[in-house]
Amino acid sequence: MFLEIKERVRELLEGALEEPIALDDITDSSIADLSSTIAFKIAKEQRKDPEIIADGLVKRMRPRGFIKEIRAERGYINFFLDYSKLIVPALKEIRLKKGDYGKLKTRNRKIILEHTSINPSGPVHIGRLRNSLIGDSLSRILRFNGYDVETHYYVNDVGKQIAIIAQGFKDGIEQDESIIKDYEEYKDKGDFEVFFEYVAANKRFESDPDFAERVQRLIWSAENGDERALNEMANVAKRCLEGQMEIFEKLGIEFDFFDLESEYIKKGKVRSVLNFLKKSRYAEVDESGLGLNLKDFGLERRTGRSILARSDGTSVYLARDVAYHLEKSKLGDRMINVLGEDHKFEFLELKTILTEIYKLKIPLDAVHYSFVNFEGGELSTRRGLIAPVDRLIDEAVEKAEEEIRKRKIASRDMAPLIGIGAIKYHILKTTPSKPITFRWEDALSFDGDSAPYIQYAHARCCSILRKSKTKIEIEEIDRNLEDDEKRLLLKILKFREIVDKSGRELKPNIVANYLYELSSLFSKFYKECPVLYAERAIRDRRLLLVDASRQVIRNGLFLLGIEAPERM
Repeated sequence: MFLEIKERVRELLEGALEEPIALDDITDSSIADLSSTIAFKIAKEQRKDPEIIADGLVKRMRPRGFIKEIRAERGYINFFLDYSKLIVPALKEIRLKKGDYGKLKTRNRKIILEHTSINPSGPVHIGRLRNSLIGDSLSRILRFNGYDVETHYYVNDVGKQIAIIAQGFKDGIEQDESIIKDYEEYKDKGDFEVFFEYVAANKRFESDPDFAERVQRLIWSAENGDERALNEMANVAKRCLEGQMEIFEKLGIEFDFFDLESEYIKKGKVRSVLNFLKKSRYAEVDESGLGLNLKDFGLERRTGRSILARSDGTSVYLARDVAYHLEKSKLGDRMINVLGEDHKFEFLELKTILTEIYKLKIPLDAVHYSFVNFEGGELSTRRGLIAPVDRLIDEAVEKAEEEIRKRKIASRDMAPLIGIGAIKYHILKTTPSKPITFRWEDALSFDGDSAPYIQYAHARCCSILRKSKTKIEIEEIDRNLEDDEKRLLLKILKFREIVDKSGRELKPNIVANYLYELSSLFSKFYKECPVLYAERAIRDRRLLLVDASRQVIRNGLFLLGIEAPERM
């Protein structure tokens, strides 16, 4: 409804101006419900006083509908809403749509969203977890925005890391017992078993040329369709992926499709890419292999070329990625990848090849995220220094239990819900491009910008509604809202705009930040406006505001993949 109100404001301004304006010219205001800076823009163009222009425009507008008053103040054009007219239709819409409140109309466009795609060489660690949480949240937000969204997980089951593990397993390389001891409680999980094998085999790979040669032969055999080689590598990936999926199940993250890299090799898709690009005018072949010189597009590696294949003819990741994206492009109207900021250059290489050489028309976008600093160290699977999400979740549940005991606010079985929600929100509340320092005292705070604070607001709404035991007739409520009620209702009505903005900008933090602001306004409303003990017509109005707050908080938490408890 808020978007519709902004449209009415735009219509009034356009009528006064007799020319179109953008919705961006209408903004929030600390002293009004909506405000426009259009007078400043016109004043700059015409070299006139913005106050005179604003006064003139206001004289040509008449309030109507939900707009009660229009005032010019120091060049700003301020709009004030008629809450007595607004509250009933607003609350009716929320009660009618429930879990669909905030959804936009179906757009008949399909988005292929690839996220997570972690190498199957070890457990999920918190640095890459940010990818999964952003991707899962974006899939929910984009669906709420009316898109048909298909989530894909690319499994690099024939990459160099997998070949190292498979060859190490064949050679019987002994694992490092000290590393196993560090992760004793998870040692029987497939992803940890593969991780232990990788750390040991990678040490051998870096120090033993004969072993490195055997690894390269395994890669060559797999790329040339050798079933035995492909199966050896696929078994490694399968064991690891099964362990990783246990974590995603705990996190409530699902994928529509798992795309195996080996399938693109078996079907000859990678070979077709190499053959096609070899004929490109940007191709360069020498003793090191096949590459592309992309300096005409502003892309140049230190070696001068973007490598596609080694001297023995085996492909590298870029060639396989091109083959994969050519196939993905046939599935929808737009492709979106969630990638770490360390993959920015590789993504530009990929996009350049697809758009400039293959002339692909389907849009390809990336959401790049910065990394998470956890307990003071950069995370690296290769060095054997990892902070696995398994341990993070266990620690989250343990610390949530401590908070529950300390505050006496919920039963112990709520700890996983609170702990996992704390992890998700703490990571999602920051814009993807900014780094995060993960601190438990912030993530599990019940008093600040955190999931427990928002979940508690939702549970409080549910508690108030349970206690009321009242059947409410919306048409009979008192419609004279107090200021705290107006602020709360206005924030609730902005939810759809937030969903739209978050989808356009591909930023889940927009939803997260909104939920914190809404929960804070609800807490202030609850403190300043008695609900259960007010006279009936006022009580019913406030109960409806409580229910509307509950519904919007619930819908917003769903978009972040966080559960909304009814009791805490």
